[in-house]
Amino acid sequence: MSNNYLIDVKKKRQLFIRSFENNLDSIYDEIIKAKDDNQLYSIRVHKYLTDSGLFGKVKIARFFDEIGLNEKTKFKDLNTNDIKKITEYVLNT
Repeated sequence: MSNNYLIDVKKKRQLFIRSFENNLDSIYDEIIKAKDDNQLYSIRVHKYLTDSGLFGKVKIARFFDEIGLNEKTKFKDLNTNDIKKITEYVLNT
């Protein structure tokens, strides 16, 4: 892999994480997109949800604990039920 490829992947991941707040209306689709993208699927979901400051780290950690996830859960680890719960939480909080 070239250095430029790695830099491009890092930028893509950073842009995806920073786009969270702007994509709340399509959060379900964004999570599916990340789960299916081999450059994004290893991002921690906790990082994605808390990086913007819109949701607190402790609040999300407690929510994850309630639904059987943890702070190290990655997009690739999510199932459809997890994605629905996260979407519902984000849209209703």
